[in-house]
Amino acid sequence: MLFRNETFGMFQAETVVHMHIASLQLTQFRNYDELALEFCPGINCLTGPNGSGKTNVLDAMHYLAFTRGFRNSQDKMAVQEGETFFFIGGDFQKKGVMRSIQCNFVKGKNKTVMVNRQAVARMSDHIGTLPLVVILPADTDLINGPSADRRRFMDMLISQYSKKYLTHLIHYERLLAQRNAQLKHFGEHRYFDQDQLDMWTTQLIPHGIAIFKERKAFVEEFRPVFEEKFKKIVSVKEKPAINYRSQVDENTIEAWLTLFTENQPRDLANQYTGVGIHRDDLPFSINEQSVRNFGSQGQQKTFVISLKLAQYRLLQAHTQEPPVLLLDDIFDKLDEHRLASIARILDREIEGQIFVTDTSLERMREIFAQSEKAVKFFQVKEGRVREEGAF
Repeated sequence: MLFRNETFGMFQAETVVHMHIASLQLTQFRNYDELALEFCPGINCLTGPNGSGKTNVLDAMHYLAFTRGFRNSQDKMAVQEGETFFFIGGDFQKKGVMRSIQCNFVKGKNKTVMVNRQAVARMSDHIGTLPLVVILPADTDLINGPSADRRRFMDMLISQYSKKYLTHLIHYERLLAQRNAQLKHFGEHRYFDQDQLDMWTTQLIPHGIAIFKERKAFVEEFRPVFEEKFKKIVSVKEKPAINYRSQVDENTIEAWLTLFTENQPRDLANQYTGVGIHRDDLPFSINEQSVRNFGSQGQQKTFVISLKLAQYRLLQAHTQEPPVLLLDDIFDKLDEHRLASIARILDREIEGQIFVTDTSLERMREIFAQSEKAVKFFQVKEGRVREEGAF
């Protein structure tokens, strides 16, 4: 952005400081006894050998944004061995105002999250406070894993900008659990009550319809952004595709009721609900061939990175704020062309703060040598983190 300097009668570049995490404090979190770090608003690189704790720093930031780690493990697993609690604190600037988030977990007690020292009543209310996108090596599970991984990808993204969607999702999952419990109860006690089952079904369907509608809209908006990112990394020769697959053609009460009725004998036999939006999928392909079945390792990795970069752009469009972007060890095993393309996108198209982990300090220096952003390097060693050259 440019502004007029009246004193010198010329235009100068205006420094725009977007939302960013300014500092992080950890106590007894994973392999860290105590840790306090200050970051720059641009690119922050954490380098060190595998197992040194680089990913744990990113995981702590994920806790601040989503109230849980990206490993999907229990909170007690994040407590340092031999200890009873962990604490994560962070200061972040958003819309020019400095705010604080604190996440505290004590074994045997509930986890607490505080924003500006005010307790968050419900964890779901906190989602979206700190918009964040993370790219992990395990994200190839989006391609090779079960459909639940792809639904979770959609759900986590949409929930960050649509509280209404998150509310429908929470209600749907609770009602689904109740319907499954009812089916199991029928099986264990060898009786059946149609009215009881219909009660859960009729409550479930409206939330499913709202979720289906939002997911379809998301895919239509997301698809062209994803295709653009993919082509910038690879080339126009490979044509990627994303589709939304559901069990009904028409998203109506009548269509869903018909499907639930037809599947009822199987539900009773299996003692769980086999149809619904919790069975939807997001098939991926390149040149009309399944990425899962025919994609090379490089194609799969590029596909996933493109998905996450598109996720970033869509979240920014909806929140009017560049999210924080975390990249964990993604540069390994990429050819020079893809590596250069991704580095160019990070430097020129990602407006928000970036955190990158890698085993090679030299590679990070080379990748970001010509960066127009501020770059800060950290070295991680045996549970300690220092700015470059401090060890």
